[in-house]
Amino acid sequence: MKQNILLVLSAIFIASFTSCADFLDKYPEEELSDGSFWKTPLDAEMFAANLYEILPGGGSGDIDGDINSDNAVHGIKWAAGNMSRGIYDPQDSGWAYDYASIRKCNLLIQKIELIPDYEQSAKEEVIAEARFFRGYIYMELIKSFGDVPYVDKPLNLSDLDNITRDPWEDIYKTVIADFDYAISKLPEVQLPARYGRVTKFAANAMKARAALYYKDWAVAAEASKMIIDSNKFQLFDQAGTGEYKKLFWEENERNSEVILARVFVKDLYPTYLLGWGTYPNIAGDAWGGINPTQSLVDSYEDNQGAPIAKSTIYDPANPFANRDSRLEVCVLHNGEVGFTAPTGPQVVMTVPLKSSGKTGVDCDADATATGYYNGKYIDQNIDIKEFRNEGRDWHVIRYAEVLLTYAEAQNEMSGLDAAALDAVNKVRSRVSMPILQATNSALPTYCASQDDLRQRIRNEWRVEYAMEGNKRHWDIKRWGIASKVLNEPFYGMTYRKYKDASALEGDDGFICVPYAQSGEGFHRIELEGSSYAEHNYLMPIPQVEIDLNDKLVQNPGY
Repeated sequence: MKQNILLVLSAIFIASFTSCADFLDKYPEEELSDGSFWKTPLDAEMFAANLYEILPGGGSGDIDGDINSDNAVHGIKWAAGNMSRGIYDPQDSGWAYDYASIRKCNLLIQKIELIPDYEQSAKEEVIAEARFFRGYIYMELIKSFGDVPYVDKPLNLSDLDNITRDPWEDIYKTVIADFDYAISKLPEVQLPARYGRVTKFAANAMKARAALYYKDWAVAAEASKMIIDSNKFQLFDQAGTGEYKKLFWEENERNSEVILARVFVKDLYPTYLLGWGTYPNIAGDAWGGINPTQSLVDSYEDNQGAPIAKSTIYDPANPFANRDSRLEVCVLHNGEVGFTAPTGPQVVMTVPLKSSGKTGVDCDADATATGYYNGKYIDQNIDIKEFRNEGRDWHVIRYAEVLLTYAEAQNEMSGLDAAALDAVNKVRSRVSMPILQATNSALPTYCASQDDLRQRIRNEWRVEYAMEGNKRHWDIKRWGIASKVLNEPFYGMTYRKYKDASALEGDDGFICVPYAQSGEGFHRIELEGSSYAEHNYLMPIPQVEIDLNDKLVQNPGY
């Protein structure tokens, strides 16, 4: 049983007092009464615990994020959102929940002073939690919208008349200040009963994430280096024994790589990773889930460290052989065992065979759109009949992010140097990938320049974090390549489907050959894809907020 029940119970408790409302969440009539609350340190603790619902991992929008990039499409075609199709509609945008959460942070910082006899260091730790979350929310807001209203205290109705958008550059400084306060006041580690609460290392990692997005290289490098030098974390399966897939299994949810997790509890506060993010292969049926694109599959190097476009051992007719082992973990493909059911192993058949049930392309509207399924969260120890009731935590920040952040920032500041190489190679080594180097040009891992290493680090971000939410979406934006990759055609697998007398009974007289490159009946799956214009770097200001406040000006292009 998970120990941190306070996070769960307080979320239920506080939720009964608060709700989302209109612009900047103006709900003073629903606030907790000063006469009945804010009496003891436990009141503040419970209120702070409620803030943790802000963390990603609690819904399909977090887990499905890769469909907003070139990594994946939604297998359930009707469920794909507008952004994944390249439609950025002001009617779809919203920030009421974000400002409701900011109000909670500001309320806690203000009201905690009402609690008598509160030991100072304990009080400062709770304030640090509130400031961590306030910084996190504003970080996400300015990434999405650019200039937004900045509020650092609970507002009265009379304050709403003067709300305008503040420059994102100024807000970024407050984000860093909030993280710095959290770093100075939070503990390095939490007691087991407080697992899931933020630490100074989580605040440092989030600070590094914010700085990386805005190319504040020195701050990103310094914050990530502090975590590296602490020696408090190490990569799961650091020795590279081939257990990487178990990093995403429930039995290892609290491992040495996890810097911050969102806690879930089976039966009480469950998550739904298998249902949203993957494909529960139940008795040959299909739930489309999130389907990797061919572009993502092709981004994994061969096991000698060469991109497949330059590989001498890559075989397109047998594309999963001799590849980076993370490819097998991330992408569930034709002929693999999806789940082991009571009736035995359930093999996925993604070529369009009638005998494959509904799991193949062209077989069922909710089957894979690309010929691939997401395999990253398939935990063989989870009862597939209870995939809507998992207790698996969501890893918000893991140590691999810190290493890649440091590698990227160091390379951008200092060029091709040993520190950047060492950091990225730690991530590669734990999956037994050859290290990148700058000395032997005869090897496929050779990096001759800063840009060579830049492109390798960018690809490392992609293959390490595929199917883990919105990371690729934000990466292609901050790198300035979203227009290129989102306006190119999206493809799935190739295959041949042709009639032949030797076809097996039940296959409708057809033979299907996955990964075929030509010949009679050759198909290359072309997908709807997406689109992107340069003004889409910023999301449109929510139309509902503009309707409520004519001082809010829409972003250019909308």
